[in-house]
Amino acid sequence: MKLQFCFLFVFVTQSIAQVPIKLDFGNKSSSIIPVYHGDQNYVSANDMVDLLDAGFYENKAKKKIVLSIPGHQIKITGNNPFIVVDEKDILQMPADCQYIDDKIFLPVQFFVPILNAYLTTPVLVDDHKSIMPLTDAGISKSEVLEDTEKGKINLTAITFDKKTNGLLIKLKTEKNFQKNDVEVWRNKNWLYVTISDGLSSDDVSRDIKLSEQFKLIKSALIFQHKNSVQLSFQLNYDIPGQEIFIDDKSGDVFVSIRVSNAAHLDVDPLKIPKLNIQKDQWKIDKIVLDAGHGGWDNGASGKNKTREKDMTLAIVLKLGKLIEQRLGLKVEYTRDTDTYITLHGRTKFANSRNAKLFVSVHCNSNVKRKANGFETFFLSPSRTDEALAVARKENEVIELEKDNHKYGDFTDEKFILSNIMQSVFVKESEELADYIQKGLDKQLSLTNRGVSQAPFYVLMGASMPSVLVETAFISNLNEEKFLKSEDGQKKLAEGIYDGIKNFIQDYEKSQKE
Repeated sequence: MKLQFCFLFVFVTQSIAQVPIKLDFGNKSSSIIPVYHGDQNYVSANDMVDLLDAGFYENKAKKKIVLSIPGHQIKITGNNPFIVVDEKDILQMPADCQYIDDKIFLPVQFFVPILNAYLTTPVLVDDHKSIMPLTDAGISKSEVLEDTEKGKINLTAITFDKKTNGLLIKLKTEKNFQKNDVEVWRNKNWLYVTISDGLSSDDVSRDIKLSEQFKLIKSALIFQHKNSVQLSFQLNYDIPGQEIFIDDKSGDVFVSIRVSNAAHLDVDPLKIPKLNIQKDQWKIDKIVLDAGHGGWDNGASGKNKTREKDMTLAIVLKLGKLIEQRLGLKVEYTRDTDTYITLHGRTKFANSRNAKLFVSVHCNSNVKRKANGFETFFLSPSRTDEALAVARKENEVIELEKDNHKYGDFTDEKFILSNIMQSVFVKESEELADYIQKGLDKQLSLTNRGVSQAPFYVLMGASMPSVLVETAFISNLNEEKFLKSEDGQKKLAEGIYDGIKNFIQDYEKSQKE
């Protein structure tokens, strides 16, 4: 009992010296003396109810209250970080609600953004930047999911790199953000990054926690709003400054946090297991399969009018089922119907889905009808004229695309720049190609033409190991029949599957060692 009294005394006396917080809601305004605890300003739930004119239900025995706002009920529990909305959305704050003297106190920094996600008129707090840019109306979790399903996600990945003078945060984007779209500022020991029109993926929401491995970062969280996304980093140390810069070509967002002491960027070994950092880095959990050609682009055709676009789709759909059923991995398709996807759009799709592997399936063709066999390519300058000829054939469709100006001149310079982006995955891509060739070799009686490298545009820009499989020659009468047969398609799917499976097993094993 004495401990409770001491805690209450400290808690209350801390609030006496606090400057009032001004809360605005529509035409109403209220100045509230906050309680300062931990490193957070708290206001009582009763004050929030008065400001909102909200309905209010209280169960003191369970230390629970329910706020009723138009269209929503918000359940809050004392000494608990979880907020439950409409009995379905469960949101966790990085700080508990406090329960003092039979009253619940809410952490302003974290509760207001959540509240605003369910209000049509936002609550404003003093200088708006002390919480977030609150000029946008919030949206509910269901609306965020709808946008996600429509493919509007434009923040696909986040990484943290230790530099000599600070921590570099990189946000990979699918939109050409401008510098005025991004705002960064500090308030006390918090650093905030807000991106207008940003919509983050689940991977970003998960991987933001990777920053907590550095001693500089105490905690990190993300708030998604209708017209913006906010990243919040609680800092353990004061910092001399921060900067934003945008990659003009990719639109990727970089935030540099400078430090005064290099030791602040040391990794805390106790936090690494909690974050499952290693597991996230090596686990292959999603594959994008690409059926070559489609729609108005038939690809190559055989003597009996067999179309490449139909064969590749049939093989890819069979392959996807094998991967899902046997490996339990998530499979997404650049196309699962007879539609055309630009070469640029195929790897862009894979990047936006944060795929860990990209496999593009095609049928080979040659003016020499006797040409035969299967081969697998990875992205790199051609070593042979024959490999270059295959790449040129697959790249020809660029000339027929209506919006082909985005490819620019298909020059060595452009290839080199793209290849630099891929260079980190060249070794893995070559290994994946080798495994697939071995898998196909076990299934097929066709000629094994081996692994080759060539500048296929469909592989350019892929942010993961990626290969292109030329399954067989549709221009060869016997192989055309094989490609068209159900048995042939199954064997091709089985062979590619075996290669992917063996690559994943060896790759993940090597990452654990």
